[in-house]
Amino acid sequence: MPMLAHLEFYAEAAVAIVLVFGVCVTLHEFGHFYVAKRCGVAVPVFAIGFGPKVVSVVRGGTEYSLRLIPLGGFVQLAGEAPQESWFPVGQSVAYELDEAGRIAALGEPRDLPNARVGVVREVDLTDDMTMTLQTDEGLQRFRVKDGARVMLSRRSSIPIVPKEQQMIGKPLWQRAAVILAGPVMNLILAGVLFSAVNTYTGVPTTTVGHVEPGTPAAHAGLAPGDTIVAVDGRPIHSWAGLVRAVSEEGARDGHPEPLVLEVKTDEGTRSVVVTPRLVSGEPMIGIDAEISHSPLHTVPAGFSALVRDIVMTIQGYVGLFVHHQFQSLSGPVGIAHVITEQVRFGIWNVIAVTGALSLGLGLFNLLPIPALDGGRLLFMAIELIRGRRVDPEKEGFVHFVGFAIVMLFAVVITYRDVTHWF
Repeated sequence: MPMLAHLEFYAEAAVAIVLVFGVCVTLHEFGHFYVAKRCGVAVPVFAIGFGPKVVSVVRGGTEYSLRLIPLGGFVQLAGEAPQESWFPVGQSVAYELDEAGRIAALGEPRDLPNARVGVVREVDLTDDMTMTLQTDEGLQRFRVKDGARVMLSRRSSIPIVPKEQQMIGKPLWQRAAVILAGPVMNLILAGVLFSAVNTYTGVPTTTVGHVEPGTPAAHAGLAPGDTIVAVDGRPIHSWAGLVRAVSEEGARDGHPEPLVLEVKTDEGTRSVVVTPRLVSGEPMIGIDAEISHSPLHTVPAGFSALVRDIVMTIQGYVGLFVHHQFQSLSGPVGIAHVITEQVRFGIWNVIAVTGALSLGLGLFNLLPIPALDGGRLLFMAIELIRGRRVDPEKEGFVHFVGFAIVMLFAVVITYRDVTHWF
């Protein structure tokens, strides 16, 4: 391959990797964002990418931004962690007051250079919305204005919101819905992409497309255009179901068994008796399926594939943890290698692998591991059983430890992928 062609291919692969990861992660975060907004939770930040902001705009209390590193994205939900955790007792904080004497802005002294400075002595940003500071005038207690700005830098801030707009102030079912929405969005995306690929490639239907001459189907009078709706009284809804029915019912003890096919034609429905022929021990009747590109067939087939792959992935996770089959795992480098290989075969292969990655991301996030969505849902299940919430600081610490372990595991998997592929 000439050098220019090499460069063109790897440029296409790089774009594909960025788009695949970006779409999967951004749609995951959009699921959290959308349901949070519907539940009345403030969402200060929705970002595509990571790192410094390239461009941003504020709409409806949310800062939408495009970041420099275009891999993934994130959403910030108000009150997911207590707002008090931003201002530990004993920390110096700069503050500005409005005309009513309420705190209107808070941050590091370097981010609010002209503001007053105090030391935090007591803070409640969930119920009372107050902060007690040690100032030059002595110990002072201030009310915090709804929407007061917390400065992340001189040019970036997020608002402090009242309890009714915080995750912590919402009922359990709404908090669970917000957390669950991310993985669900990934699964929906996977089903949509599988359906799109099916629409392009086509899916086999239960309508006969071709009858091999001299086969049992030909002798029984089956013809192209006939639709098989049942085998021995078993309803048939897909080509895979038809193949399975013929395989299971078409032979007994190594001998072919007659099958009664219910066939739908232009003239109506009729019954046809077909005795399969054994080929390498498998019963065959000698027909090929008609291929359909209609969404009426391709969309159900796409979501059927989604359900099948969910079951297979769950079985894979069971094998992973029960039989310690960690060698089957791939990290970001391994996934990027798979995407690069699929670029060689065209856009539809990339779309298919995007669906598979989205499915994997959704199910992985549902694992009951701290720091993942499944870990947060686990704490909510504990809250439901206990009747009261786990202390937010303790829960936050558990998630922090879980995140550290997940990151360490990711580094190990990435190192293995790098040494394997390079």
